[in-house]
Amino acid sequence: MPLFRTAEDWPRRPEALPAVSLLGRVLLGDPAEFDVVEAINVHMADADGRLQRIDRGLARRQWQELRAAYERIGVPVEVLPARPGLVDLCFTANPSLVLPLPDGGREAWLARMAHPSRQPEVALHEEFLAAAGIPLRRMPETVGRFEGCGDGLVHPGRHLLHAGVGPRTAEAAWQALAEAHPELDILVYELQDERFYHLDTALAPLSETCALYVREAFDRDGLELLQAAFPEAIAVPLHEALRFACNAHCPDGRHVLIERGCARAASEMRRRGFEPIELETSEFRKSGGSVFCLKLAF
Repeated sequence: MPLFRTAEDWPRRPEALPAVSLLGRVLLGDPAEFDVVEAINVHMADADGRLQRIDRGLARRQWQELRAAYERIGVPVEVLPARPGLVDLCFTANPSLVLPLPDGGREAWLARMAHPSRQPEVALHEEFLAAAGIPLRRMPETVGRFEGCGDGLVHPGRHLLHAGVGPRTAEAAWQALAEAHPELDILVYELQDERFYHLDTALAPLSETCALYVREAFDRDGLELLQAAFPEAIAVPLHEALRFACNAHCPDGRHVLIERGCARAASEMRRRGFEPIELETSEFRKSGGSVFCLKLAF
């Protein structure tokens, strides 16, 4: 299958695609080394250009609340141990992408991180995923950057992938994945706003028909494409999107782990039968991530 950039050119819809299982476990990264030591996105420095300062004790408590929230709703949690110097290791969404397959299996694609400081994280994901018995795939050498689930969002329950193209992932990555899986539909979105530097900051799939999204992150083609894929999509106000409302995670089609203080998004989800679980991730938002960034579903 080619990559699809417009709703007009996409011949199928999710209900016509093969079913896949939800990814029922999550990998979190211990935040013991978490810090902001360089600005690799616009959220990591204040208006005067000074790097954000992290309260590591508060970050630990917020991370523990996230872990406890997953465990309360029955989602098994694994933890990647901290490593000296790897300050972003807690953002486990980026160094790999686990793709559920129609035959009931899974495979993991290892990332090519855009910034040198994060590249050592990939080997740790490789080690973990291999031990978990998940087959590993690598991007061709011609792919310069690919940041896993930061830009690759699995459509809940269907063999369909939402793919961001922007500062962290090149289109060549999605072309390579399409060549490996000709039966997989891949919808491509050009990211338009540096505040939403990964697709997972602008789009949060919740179910086969519903997602949270922020209009400002997409061009017209992207908006039409995501609305075709999610006919019940919920537009999030910009002020809530900047609190990372669209960096939410729905692991089971019902519970939605989301940043606290996003009242409009929470209200709209409740109206559609979802159960928001509001969490505080203020320390991690200083580095440009919230709930979704802090986990790898596998």
